[in-house]
Amino acid sequence: MKLAIPSETIPTSSRFAIQGYGKTYELTEEEFTAALKAVDNISDDSRTLTTGEAAKILHVSGKTVARLLDAGQIPFYRNHGTGHRMVKYRDILAYQQKIEYRRKLLSAARSMADSMGGYDSEK
Repeated sequence: MKLAIPSETIPTSSRFAIQGYGKTYELTEEEFTAALKAVDNISDDSRTLTTGEAAKILHVSGKTVARLLDAGQIPFYRNHGTGHRMVKYRDILAYQQKIEYRRKLLSAARSMADSMGGYDSEK
């Protein structure tokens, strides 16, 4: 991989610039934001999944995913052509991270209660 060498100096007053095809382009903040959104829309994290695909990633049933969607736990939209619920991959990952964080907190709380004698059955 070659290191990109600027084809021209970018003015220090310019906050946003992009290079391609041997040229440097100065961007406004709005143009830069639009470019980021465009890249985000074609990136892997923004791809859409069916509820079945989401269920496989989360290791739950499709009905469980449907309940999570209906409860507002995971954002979704309906496909205009089929009416099926669709979710973004990044939203499934975010939900998965939230659940894992909660599991870790619960485990830590159990360990703390155990060390303080909270689970002693003898009286």
